[in-house]
Amino acid sequence: MRLLAVDDDPLILDLLPVVFRQADFPQISVASSGGAALEMLNDPDVEFDCLMLDIEMPQMNGIALCERIRQLPRYRNTPILMLTSVTDHTRIERAFAAGANDYISKPFDVKEIANRVRIAQRMTEVVADPARLNALEMPTHTSAGLHHFDIADPIGLANLPQLILPFSLGNYLSQLSRGRIDACQVFAVQVEEIETLYTNCNSHEFAVALSRVAEAVVEVADYSRMLMAYQGDGIFVCITQGDQLPDWPEIENRIQDVLRDSAPVFDDGRAMTLGVSVGNPVTPFASRTQRVKKTFERAIERAAARTKFKRVHGMLEPASERV
Repeated sequence: MRLLAVDDDPLILDLLPVVFRQADFPQISVASSGGAALEMLNDPDVEFDCLMLDIEMPQMNGIALCERIRQLPRYRNTPILMLTSVTDHTRIERAFAAGANDYISKPFDVKEIANRVRIAQRMTEVVADPARLNALEMPTHTSAGLHHFDIADPIGLANLPQLILPFSLGNYLSQLSRGRIDACQVFAVQVEEIETLYTNCNSHEFAVALSRVAEAVVEVADYSRMLMAYQGDGIFVCITQGDQLPDWPEIENRIQDVLRDSAPVFDDGRAMTLGVSVGNPVTPFASRTQRVKKTFERAIERAAARTKFKRVHGMLEPASERV
């Protein structure tokens, strides 16, 4: 595994090769600035498997560099770990929104930094390249139900910085300190009748539907600290900090109002009616080893239970009215 570390601190650049040799990652290159890193990344004869970027650097900070890197086709999915000693957690969330997959806090613990890199390595081995949909660039008026992705696949949506990959969202949650967990809420949003939507929409229309739902969630629930991921099967998992979210089920009503006002349409101009079920929020588990799996499962179960309740009580619009 070939690594590239970018940091303006010469002591860190001297330390990292030693640390990674001890951790059996001897192939590491270093760069002292964002500009120098981009030159190395644009070298057609060299390709890196994992990148580590210091958040605080002059001229081009790590977040800006991360955004630039994600524009390079070869590095669209390469794991990016942020190196940070900052206490401003908003920057960490901005780094994830810019395309980072994980972060490592300074001062470094040799075992921890090696563990985070191994997690990044597993990401490249087991996480498939997700479909990335951009409703503004996709062809319209294509055949319904013929998609290059499965209904259960996680999907990336363009122009939504709060929306990151599920693997990255899990890394973010697993790294939260106990103090930040106490101020954290995790909730899931279920797009209702997703099977009918998937079957009767073409890929452009499906991208429009998911994007509008994500935009509505952001408009209602984003207080500059939210990150979210589309898990597949119509499920968005959202993590937010603080206690400023609207009361449940008011948040569901407000998201539904935004969807109604935004009036998404099918390619032939017909109105697209979208319904959502929002589960009550959960507090993440304290244990790091169980935190992500159990927290996400509980949040998704609550959204599914909300959908079931609405179906039993006739609160869902008939699927025939959706397409």
